[in-house]
Amino acid sequence: MQIRFIVGWIMISLTASTALISGQSVHGTDPWVDATHDITGGSAHLISMTFDGPGTVYAEVQEAPILIEVYTATWCETCIPAEEALNSSIWSLDTYVVKYHRHLFETEDPFGNNNTEGRWLSRYGPASIEANFSSRTPPTVVFGGERMHVGSYPNEGMTLEQEYLQSLEAHVRPPILEGSNISVSLENNFLNWSWEWVQDKSICRSICGEIQTNLYLLTVEKKAYFPEGSNGQSMYYDILRDITPLDPSGSIEYIPPAAWDEQDLELVIIFDWNEIPEEKSSMGILPFSGPLTSIIILASTSIILRYFGKNNLGFNNLR
Repeated sequence: MQIRFIVGWIMISLTASTALISGQSVHGTDPWVDATHDITGGSAHLISMTFDGPGTVYAEVQEAPILIEVYTATWCETCIPAEEALNSSIWSLDTYVVKYHRHLFETEDPFGNNNTEGRWLSRYGPASIEANFSSRTPPTVVFGGERMHVGSYPNEGMTLEQEYLQSLEAHVRPPILEGSNISVSLENNFLNWSWEWVQDKSICRSICGEIQTNLYLLTVEKKAYFPEGSNGQSMYYDILRDITPLDPSGSIEYIPPAAWDEQDLELVIIFDWNEIPEEKSSMGILPFSGPLTSIIILASTSIILRYFGKNNLGFNNLR
């Protein structure tokens, strides 16, 4: 019985210490799910520019608004209260909203395409499935590429607006030094860009050995009139019309999709970042490596020794 007690106590201590080190609580209370499955990372807005003639645009990471990605559809009635709550949450904040429209097997929604669906499915589909939802469920709102809210029904005791505000309050900048920057020029349908960045591992969500970034070029139509949608809306905003992966620096000829009804297309560059875990030695993999767990193990040992003394287990009895 005593051996079972000792083994059980040690297992509880190790489990608790592992949870503390990984930054995970036993009972999560956040009103969102992790937007990326088996990846520690997020997404951020870098730069926006119009197609109105040639020009060069420069931006630094610290100037970037919060990126908010929304999955929606022109037939989705439950998307309306979700978007109203989102608009109420962000009206006073610096944000950039982009809306993916459901495309695969669609006959009603004209705005998405295979590229936009591919980005959503690859980046957010696995996490959505892991959270017991479809891989592409309208409405879904993702803040900073990290915090995902699926559906239009909030958790008990909260409103959607409160949930979204909590996600906004939890926003932190990506693990990129604030002086990192991008410059983009557009002339005669040729896009040139240069992404210069330095990693800042001190603000990784986990202990990371390396940070990887991937650039994407988005074409966003600011508004489009489509009264044929069955959700009762006739005007749709911030529509993602196309998306293209980019190298860190380079040049491409880019002809955007035709605007739906007005010449209000924007070029937007965002980036995903992934925190690559630090390679550990065989000792580093063990859950009891680190000062915090050492304290926990010492405290556990003290409790066990008190138990021994109190119950006179007889380990020193030579008979």
